[in-house]
Amino acid sequence: MSLSLVLFMGNCGVVGDKSESSKLTLLASRLFPSRTYEIYLDDVADEVEINWVDASTLSQDQLDSVLPLAHGILLTGGADIHPDRYGQAHDTIQCGNIDLERDALESALLEAVDRNGIPLLGICRGLQFMNIHHGGSLHPHLPDVLGTDAHRAGIEGNSRDTLHTVFSIGSSEFLGIAEADTVFSRVTSHHHQGISQLARTLEAWAYAPDGLVEGVRHRDTVNYPCYIGVQWHPERSPSDQALVEPVGRYFLNAALKRASQD
Repeated sequence: MSLSLVLFMGNCGVVGDKSESSKLTLLASRLFPSRTYEIYLDDVADEVEINWVDASTLSQDQLDSVLPLAHGILLTGGADIHPDRYGQAHDTIQCGNIDLERDALESALLEAVDRNGIPLLGICRGLQFMNIHHGGSLHPHLPDVLGTDAHRAGIEGNSRDTLHTVFSIGSSEFLGIAEADTVFSRVTSHHHQGISQLARTLEAWAYAPDGLVEGVRHRDTVNYPCYIGVQWHPERSPSDQALVEPVGRYFLNAALKRASQD
């Protein structure tokens, strides 16, 4: 599946400088008919032709062929992760749908990132799998911890999507935000699980008011130049938010830099 996107870029491959075109191959763990993930990146991009590849539709041989060509990997939202992956197999009763094939696929994608430093963006389930992959754990059902289903309480016209605030305090400078600034954004969430124990190799950079970790990145920014996860859905969040569009731009800039090295 191919998609032409418009992305501002310059000689160093930076979104926002409209000077030349480029091509990217982005590998998503799963894409959906709504195309919200593609549209989200389209809205922050210009003059870049993106070849989208849906990893969930590939055979193992096809995946092995595509991975060396990928300039970025996107872990999208979806089913719950089997709690056995974070040592709590008995908590399956608290989970919703579980997709073991997708668990295995995303584990393989993260192993490829470990080996090759491919730029990575994880959204919702994607952030959770990143944390588990590095030894962290999840709350299998947030209402049992928070006493409320606030992260999927619903908004008008949608019984599960929830509009709420996230914030970052002096830890989102990699998104182009001044280090001393406290930044707030209104975002859309749709999840009943969340980070419990944060993996030691990751650092939190965004939170919900109830204390839940909402944004993570890898501490090793040399071997993992772009390894960022958000618990919210930027592709379904209100536009013009400090922690919405910049997330997509950061990921695309890293993918452009990798493409320039091909």
